[in-house]
Amino acid sequence: MKHVMYVQIMGHDYPLEANSGDDLYVNRLAQFVEERMKEIKEESHVVDSYKLAVMAAMNISDELFVAKDSKGSHSKDFETKADELIKMLDAALAGP
Repeated sequence: MKHVMYVQIMGHDYPLEANSGDDLYVNRLAQFVEERMKEIKEESHVVDSYKLAVMAAMNISDELFVAKDSKGSHSKDFETKADELIKMLDAALAGP
């Protein structure tokens, strides 16, 4: 069952709809976003919270895309290696 909960990011309260039992997870997400926004604020000296939010979203999206690409390339490596092993097994089982 969903309910409305509030998270605080950079001094502002935001109502969010969450599943029962997900409060801790949603709070961790909000904390992560706030930490990222604070890092960007310190590095860039941007004070506008909207700009900070967009910059944080771009940085977090970049991390996500890099992680997905990395995972994808590892999956392809595993598939290639698995195909090679299957061919070797097939050849060994076929005998001389």
